[in-house]
Amino acid sequence: MSSSPVMHPLQLSRLSRFYPVTVTIQQYTATQNAVGEEVKTWANVAGHVDLPCVIATPGMGSSGNESKRPDGTVSIWPRRIAIAAIYANITTKMRAVLGGVNYDILAVHHDSHSNMTSLDVEVVR
Repeated sequence: MSSSPVMHPLQLSRLSRFYPVTVTIQQYTATQNAVGEEVKTWANVAGHVDLPCVIATPGMGSSGNESKRPDGTVSIWPRRIAIAAIYANITTKMRAVLGGVNYDILAVHHDSHSNMTSLDVEVVR
């Protein structure tokens, strides 16, 4: 018995109203400055620029968290970005840029039908 996809590959592209914004995935390379400090330089990942997506805000009553870190207390605002395709090479060492805001990628998920990539992200303010 042969299996067929649940959704035609072009189906998601026709659902653009459900993915009203775009996201770009970036990866960093570490270099050292003149005094030996590590400097991160971010660059767009080829094939991962302006990907159709939607971003979900936290649910009712969720307003983020505070985290105590050695360099101070920061507010963390979790979000989920759903991208309309599978991008198997996105990792937690990358970041997502959406609407001029940089988000750290905390986790990457793929749906069971290989139609969508979801990113758990946070912006640190």
